[in-house]
Amino acid sequence: MADTLDAMADALHFASSVNGNTQRPSSPAAWENTGGSRLKGEWSSNPVLDANLSAGLVASSANDHASGLAAVLRMPAGGIFSTYTVARGLLETAARAWYLMEPDIDVLERVRRHMNERLYSLNESRLLFHGQGLAATHQDDQEKKILDTGKEHFTFRTKKNYKAARLGEERPSAMKLADDCMAAAAGEKGMGKMIYQLLSGKAHGVAYALLQLLGDPSTPHDPETPGVTLRQVQHNAVDVAQKLLVPVVVYASMSQRYFQRQGWDPAGWQEAARKTYRAWAALAQAVPDSDGLVTVPWAQTT
Repeated sequence: MADTLDAMADALHFASSVNGNTQRPSSPAAWENTGGSRLKGEWSSNPVLDANLSAGLVASSANDHASGLAAVLRMPAGGIFSTYTVARGLLETAARAWYLMEPDIDVLERVRRHMNERLYSLNESRLLFHGQGLAATHQDDQEKKILDTGKEHFTFRTKKNYKAARLGEERPSAMKLADDCMAAAAGEKGMGKMIYQLLSGKAHGVAYALLQLLGDPSTPHDPETPGVTLRQVQHNAVDVAQKLLVPVVVYASMSQRYFQRQGWDPAGWQEAARKTYRAWAALAQAVPDSDGLVTVPWAQTT
């Protein structure tokens, strides 16, 4: 499992490196960038270029999370709880980058999405400053520039209480984006939302989510009698594959869009992605024996 994730992450990193960490001249992103200056204003001299660079940064974060998840899976004890925390980071960043790199939108919509990300970021930064009793002059100035230019193209809403300002539609949540991506990639509506909620519960130490990692009680427990029962942590490849297949699918969908946007040769990555899908899907459908052991034919995972 870890090896297949590493192979995907390495393939994307290699493609980025051999292309000088930028898009090819004939790529969709490069084509958009050449006309981006027509939308210049106080918010940016080339907001389309900014949008594409920002999406690439989020994609790089997702790729790093994939490598991090592989490292956690290789830990001697399997990274029981931390596995799901890192996987949540992978799901969130991959879903966000997937949304920002949507291919069938015009440049104005791409800029709107990017500017809403900036407005959200400025608001979070401002809250951090205010929490330390400090002024957030830079954040306020940048927000004003975005809104002043943005209102020439979109309806807008100024910040209200703790909510960020926005241009046009509200910035979608990571949970919604994960669900949208799974629906587009696998026709599974509701699956992305459910897995995101489960991973968030584990990452935040919520009892219902942590208890799902425990096996059956060591001794029968009378539900009518309050008390404590001993339960052993249960962590195996089948459970991990079943719970984390959604982040892997969303990560792969995001990576595919990234290759397309940048115009990079996807051949090496596609082979790594096929092996990853086969390996993780085979494990997710496997049934452990009475000793908890799983045998997956190598032919299914290569």
